[in-house]
Amino acid sequence: MEQESLTLFRTCKKIAREMDANGILLEGDFSAEEQLRMDLRNFFCYLAISDGLVQKEEVRYINKLLEYEFDQETIVDCIRRHKVADKDFLSTPPLSLHYFLKDKNIPNVVYQSKYYDIRSLYYHTFQELGRDFIACNRKVEDKEIRALTRYLLMLESQINGYKKFGDDRTEVPDTLPFRTKEVSQNQEEEEIAFVGTITEASPEGYDLDALMNELNDLIGLASVKKEVKNIVNLLQINEMRAQNGLKKAPVAKHFVFTGNPGTGKTTVARLLSKIYCALGVLSKGHLVEVDRSGMVAGYMGQTALKVKQVVDKAKGGVLFIDEAYALSNHGPEGDFGQEAIDTLNKAMEDYRDDLIVIVAGYPDLMEDFIDANPGLKSRFNKTIDFPDYDAEDLYSIFTFMSKEQDYHISDAGKLRLHEVLNDMIAKKDKNFGNARDVRNYLSQVIERQANRLVTVGAVNKEQLLTIEAEDL
Repeated sequence: MEQESLTLFRTCKKIAREMDANGILLEGDFSAEEQLRMDLRNFFCYLAISDGLVQKEEVRYINKLLEYEFDQETIVDCIRRHKVADKDFLSTPPLSLHYFLKDKNIPNVVYQSKYYDIRSLYYHTFQELGRDFIACNRKVEDKEIRALTRYLLMLESQINGYKKFGDDRTEVPDTLPFRTKEVSQNQEEEEIAFVGTITEASPEGYDLDALMNELNDLIGLASVKKEVKNIVNLLQINEMRAQNGLKKAPVAKHFVFTGNPGTGKTTVARLLSKIYCALGVLSKGHLVEVDRSGMVAGYMGQTALKVKQVVDKAKGGVLFIDEAYALSNHGPEGDFGQEAIDTLNKAMEDYRDDLIVIVAGYPDLMEDFIDANPGLKSRFNKTIDFPDYDAEDLYSIFTFMSKEQDYHISDAGKLRLHEVLNDMIAKKDKNFGNARDVRNYLSQVIERQANRLVTVGAVNKEQLLTIEAEDL
């Protein structure tokens, strides 16, 4: 499980417990904390059944996170009893959401979160846990991605509806995930919450040689480094041609990054934003990272405003759209992913002199995205494939990550680590998590080391630093 999703989940549970401690109880027989637990159970069941098969890995995920003791038959029975597979399932929002909609009535709620209110926290908890869940068996099905997208749109519609109508509303907004509602042209864009992350540019600017050294220092990625160097060389020659009154050769500005998770796509995108700035192609060199939730709204017309907001934040730098294929999911009428794609396509033309767009995702699914608008093929004319890391790369990544956390590996541990990583490579499939899997494995190793040391009694600094073979 990803650390971020676990942190969000624990924060949600903490808030729910404080609601219960303050005596806040809506209609029903369950506390806020227990209702959250049951709603997440139904959410995972909904995702699990979306591809028609409940996997053992999915059952283990539910049991570990929510502390159940289910087997596959129990999950299937839960799906039947709670009508999770019915076509009307998404027409009824999770009951725990109503607790989180009423945050202004909750006294003394204290929590730490990067999101500005508990409604956003609730949404992002489901978003991140959903992503973890559909990736837990290392085989992500397109049907699961669509199911997650539909569920998140339902939550977003509910939250947006509550923000608009509040406690004084006379009717509950439509609970279907794809509601059509005209938005006034003079609607204040700042009312639309930005969902994404921004890596700010350095005010001192960038040194190209230092950036290229940083690129070369990345573990593995030989083919990716070669592609980036080719682009840099062409940009430099173009500048020389311009100084001599010659026409510039065409250079790719917008990119498709294909590859499995954890292969360094975001890292390279961040470096590219700085490199293009150092070469004078971009004015700022910052990176704005979003996914579908940051670009698609639940109401007609609002999606275009969200995309415009994202583009405005990205101008002068790079807009990195992760899992961009989710925008081209061909769902029921009212799925506004296509509106986001069309708006993005126009923005790329309008701001072609000071904006670079990079879209990333699995190779096959990215083909659907590029085919979603005829203009995208001509704009995204450069694809860079990020290959999976080999065992030696993963070893270097593991040792680098462990060093960052003040750990080192014993000689016996190094031998054992090589065995583990070779086995990990031998058993990988097309959804192999690469550095992400290594990071998760390191977390498990650190936990095992801690469990071993607490039984020892008095330990010295060297023991705290050292990962032994048995920890691996």
